[in-house]
Formats: sequence, C-alpha cells, structure tokens
Amino acid sequence: MDKTLIGNMMLLAGALALAGCGSAELEKESSKKKSRSSSGAKPVLVELAKVTRGPIEKILERSAPLEAEAQVEVHARTSNPAVDLLVEEGDKVEKGQVLLRLENDRQKNDYDQAKSQLDKEQIDFARQENLYKDNLISEQDFRNAKFSLSQRQLSFEEAQRQFEYTEVRAPIAGTITLRDVKVGDQVGSGRKIFEIIDFESIVAVIHVPEQYLPDLKPNMEARLISNTLGADNIIPAFVKRISPIVEARAGTVKVTVAVRELGALRPGMWVDVELVLNTKQDAILIPKKSIVYDNDQTYAFKMHLNSTNNVKSVKRHLVLPLNADKVHIEPTDGFAVGDMIVVAGQSGLKENSLIRELGDPLPGETNAVPATVSTN
Repeated sequence: MDKTLIGNMMLLAGALALAGCGSAELEKESSKKKSRSSSGAKPVLVELAKVTRGPIEKILERSAPLEAEAQVEVHARTSNPAVDLLVEEGDKVEKGQVLLRLENDRQKNDYDQAKSQLDKEQIDFARQENLYKDNLISEQDFRNAKFSLSQRQLSFEEAQRQFEYTEVRAPIAGTITLRDVKVGDQVGSGRKIFEIIDFESIVAVIHVPEQYLPDLKPNMEARLISNTLGADNIIPAFVKRISPIVEARAGTVKVTVAVRELGALRPGMWVDVELVLNTKQDAILIPKKSIVYDNDQTYAFKMHLNSTNNVKSVKRHLVLPLNADKVHIEPTDGFAVGDMIVVAGQSGLKENSLIRELGDPLPGETNAVPATVSTN
C-alpha cells in the first residue's frame, strides 16, 4: 500500500477519535447542567413554627364609646345669689350632700311664717274637733276647720320646699365633673350649675349580629382595650344586659357591657370590646401569622422533609377556621401537633417550593467536620 495513503488513513482515524472524545465530554457537561436544572430553584429562606395544642377562645370584637348610666345635670330650682360653694370639680359626693348654698333670707322668713300659721291652725282645729264631738258645732263648721288646716299644711309644705331649694344637693352619688357657678353669681331658676357622674356605672353599649344571639349570656366574660391606655392594658368586664329584641333594620342585638375594674377608663373614651363567646381547652393551634390569602380563601404552607436527601419543601393546605383569637387559629382539619408550618417568608412560596431555614446549608454545601491533625 502506498505509504502516503496509509498516513492519511491514520490521520483520519486520529481525528475521529478526538471528535468522539469531545462529543462525550460535551454530553457529560450537558447532563450535569440538566441535573442541576432539574434540582429546582434556589430554596426560599423561611421561618418555621410548630403546630401546637392548647386553649383558644372564640371572641367577638366590637368598638364603642364608654358612657355612664348614672349621669345627671344639677339645675338651680330657685333664683338667688350664690353664697357658699362647697365642692369643686373632681370631688366625690354622696347622694343628698349639699353642693351649694344660695341666699335664703326671704325663703327662711316665708318658711317661719308658714310654720307659725300651721301651728296655730292645728290648735284651732283640735278645738273645733272637740266641739264637734260634743255636738256643739255643726258638721259644716267642722268641715270648714278641716279644710282650713289642709290649706295651711299645703302653704307650709310649699314654703319648706322653697327654703330647701336654697341648698343645692347631689341627686346621686358620684364625682363632680362640671362646676358652672361661683360665689356671688346671681343664679336663676333652671340654670345648670353642676354635672355629676357615677364612674361605677360606666358601660359600653355594642350591637351584636343576631347570629351570635345563642352564644350571648348575662354575666359572660368580656374585656375592654383602649388605645389611649395601651393594648396591654386589658380591663376586665362582663355582659350586664342583653336586649330582649332584635333591631329589625340592622339585624343586631343591643348588649350592655359593664366594667369590673374602672382603672383609668373615663366616659367618652373609645374602647375595643371583646366578648368571650366560648373557650376550648384542648385545640389544635396554628399561628395566625402563617396564614396567606388567595381568592378569599385562607391557606398555610406545611413543610415536608425528604428523608433521603434532607431536602425541605412545602405543600399548601386550605385552612378552615373553627375558632380564632389574636394569635392562633383552630383549623377544622389538615394539621397535627408537631407539624412545621411557615410563619415568615410565605410571599415567595408555591406548591412544592424548596425552602430552608436560617442556618441550613445551601445546595451543594456540606457541614463537614474538619479533620483532626495527629501530632503523634
């Protein structure tokens, strides 16, 4: 064979061999890329929490201003100058306590005169009564004497009433919240001079949808929370009254909630009212912050661990609440104690998304322990 031909054939064989090796390397690299691609996206960093078991309350929340059921305005009932002011705003008073004295010279004279005339009329009537019993006067004369006595009695009572009006008294026990008079003022009849509130009578009136009517009971537990005092300042309260009717137009029931401990609450404050409709002591609980919303449905992401490669992923589970408070939800089903659910980082998750917690190794990393160097 021609040496030139043999050389060309050897060169061709070498080129084919090199081409084959290059193709194998390309296929191997392509396989690696496909393998990395099939392993999924980069894991999403999340925070997990355990599903637990414990008590939960079914709470109905409403807002209302505080008001006092025992609140009165005190008006003058006669016209005279003010001469003696006995209380100031903020003072606590008892029912019947004198708050203000008005000048009373005229009323005192009228009272004394009416009292004297009544005393005389009573003596005269006693004499006429004895004469009537002895048949010494006619029945008509006796009736006239009796009528005259009753008129004197009425005149005395009116004079006594006008005299008493010169002392302004507290109609209820409570605290003076308004004083609108000072010594020397010419006080006219009907003028508002004080306002008194019994702080022990403070209530919040709320309107509850009629669907909750079967859950409502007198004396049931309630709580009041004021933004002014801080969310941590919870005031114990209770249901004082439940209206016997449903307001047809609104479909609600009026509920009056009374305060057990007044604390720093004041009439006029707006408060959040929490009615504890019932309490379940042994419920499956998932944190509220695990909930995500999609088309008016509530979901939570539960972690699933691949025991072969320790890869963590998530499944999305529908959450149908039985009860809920400010921190937890009791779901109808789908969760068990010890399940790990995502409570932070949900926004980037989808079904089967890979996840990792802070401290978990990234894909391809290992937590290998460094070798110990022997000095022996």
